[in-house]
Amino acid sequence: MELDALDRKILLALEGKARAGVKQIARSVRSSPEVVRYRLARLEKEGVVKRYMALVNFSELGYIGYGVFCCFESEEGRKEMLEYLVAHPRVYWLADFGGRFDLAFAVMARDDFEFYSIFTKIKEKARNVLAGWEVAIRMELTQFPRDYLAAGERKANAKTPYFGRKLGKQTLDGADFAILKAISQSARAETVAIAKKAGMPASTVAFRLKRLEEKGILQGASPQVSCQKYGYQCYQLFLQVDGLDEEKRRKIYGYAQANPNAVFLLETLGSWNFEMIVEVRDQKEFQRQVSALRQAFPWVGKIESAIIFDHNVKYDLFPLEKE
Repeated sequence: MELDALDRKILLALEGKARAGVKQIARSVRSSPEVVRYRLARLEKEGVVKRYMALVNFSELGYIGYGVFCCFESEEGRKEMLEYLVAHPRVYWLADFGGRFDLAFAVMARDDFEFYSIFTKIKEKARNVLAGWEVAIRMELTQFPRDYLAAGERKANAKTPYFGRKLGKQTLDGADFAILKAISQSARAETVAIAKKAGMPASTVAFRLKRLEEKGILQGASPQVSCQKYGYQCYQLFLQVDGLDEEKRRKIYGYAQANPNAVFLLETLGSWNFEMIVEVRDQKEFQRQVSALRQAFPWVGKIESAIIFDHNVKYDLFPLEKE
């Protein structure tokens, strides 16, 4: 699908604010509600927007993210493995890779021991499929808007959703759990529809959504965008930093924040220090991204990469089942 200027503006307006009404979006992109409604329906029909997700900072609830990057021995059993991971209540991200890895997924667990138990069961399920894997603990993830859609520079003071940074101890009661479950993959649903699904009055839902935002648990809502549908490619970079300290950490974050093509930055504990996901037009533009990184940071010892064929096989920051 070829995106025109209005399509790009609408997609960018939805970043972090996907619960905004059609009239509000129309005002921000200087169009009419009727046109915006039509364009949204078309973007969804063409698969550019797969769904709308709630940005839940699950680390505030005491969970840690663990990324697992896998290689397959063969294609036999792959489909069954994917179905198993999609349905798993602790897998919050699942992506189809090419290159060094064939598949990546992320698990939320309360500590290393719980992750070990969960991952052991996953490996048992995949014992005839997996040839190898790497695990990276996700200390912090920041999600950036797709500023390349506007061909402009990212504003330094723009609010950026994140999870991690610290481990919280907040808890959810039954009502909050039901609300997050209702909007986790349907974040544009109207309050009345959420209330019906969660089994409570709309006024209660509105109040609790606001309170979840104030607590930092709910950080907005965003579309799950398939950039491949409008001709872009998605790559994941793995950065190994020599002598990582606070100054180097700050410089890498500032670089990603200012890079219009960077959509995610993760600080990790494992074989690499950072993961950066970029969306670019083609291989040549990707190589320019890598060269710019090497030039900006000569102390980045190793940069590896993998292409992501589908970043949103599963992306649900609240996949939990009620305990």
